[in-house]
Amino acid sequence: MAYLMLYGVGGWSQRWEIAEGEDEKVRSEISRVGNQGTGHLHVVDPTSEAATTLVVAWAAIATAVVVESDGHRQDEHTGRYA
Repeated sequence: MAYLMLYGVGGWSQRWEIAEGEDEKVRSEISRVGNQGTGHLHVVDPTSEAATTLVVAWAAIATAVVVESDGHRQDEHTGRYA
């Protein structure tokens, strides 16, 4: 399990669980940070835990990182970003 951390140009931040098997694609896509264009990333919705597509406008992202996890989900009210 891994998470995508996005930090926006306006100071916001988001954390998304990366869908199973999509880690390498997401790692490749984040090299587009700050450039024009969009990316379509497969992530997991934190509320429904269903796979979904996140559309990212790379010009609005200041930095992004993929963070590995030990596979244990944290309590809904702790350890969350954004």
